Amino acid sequence: MRDLPYLVTTSRRTDPELVGRAQAWAERLGMPYADRADRSLEKFCAEEGVEAALTVTSVRVGLVIPADGTEYFFHPSMARTRIRNTREGGGDPMVTAMALQPGDSVLDCTLGRAADATVAAWAVGEDGHVVGYEAHPLLAALTIEGLASYEIDGAGVQEAMRRIDAREGDCREVLPTLDTRSFDVVYFDPFFGRMVERSDAMKPLRRIGLHEPIERVTYEAARRVASRAVVVKQRRGEELPGVPEPANIISGGGSRIEYLVIEPAR
Repeated sequence: MRDLPYLVTTSRRTDPELVGRAQAWAERLGMPYADRADRSLEKFCAEEGVEAALTVTSVRVGLVIPADGTEYFFHPSMARTRIRNTREGGGDPMVTAMALQPGDSVLDCTLGRAADATVAAWAVGEDGHVVGYEAHPLLAALTIEGLASYEIDGAGVQEAMRRIDAREGDCREVLPTLDTRSFDVVYFDPFFGRMVERSDAMKPLRRIGLHEPIERVTYEAARRVASRAVVVKQRRGEELPGVPEPANIISGGGSRIEYLVIEPAR
């Protein structure tokens, strides 16, 4: 929901530096800033006439929607676990579907929190290249900031995050501008019609993200840009509209997801 009404503010305990950071975020996003004035976020939103607050604290920046308890902030999700499993020989179905090797290039058209992009960046290594586009301006800003500043342990995880070239942009507009076969792999992770994850991890994204289905023309544009494959993540048994016929389907192991491997345009 691009039109989610929100203001930028701080935590209750604030100082000039924190206010300055919050005002910088407001300017960056083109949204108004409002003083918190020791109000609860519920009271703040009600009195300011908005649905949500982008709250800048000393710990993190996050979007809070008090009415339904939704909170969104950057976190690399399962990326560290997936990378550890791969390092230990367990493999990763997405990496298998993409057939990633050191030095490869990947275009992630649905960046979100960049968990998949982080795993891809780790797989392609320092000589590889991962570019990710997120269409929602607020999610893009939080992800770009998080990839540059979030600290996490685990061999190579943080380094992989830092290597991602994260950008704000709509893949439907970006793909037609790219050169033919300019990336080895183009990747899509569209919103599923039903939730796959049992945890609450995806709820905020479903609340504030962009949900328009990806049309056939966009997948075809991706096939032109990819030199090896277009890979699409989907829920097992739930066919996504507009997806070209896959050449192969890689199972997500014991999970309820699978990866469609689509041949590039010839």
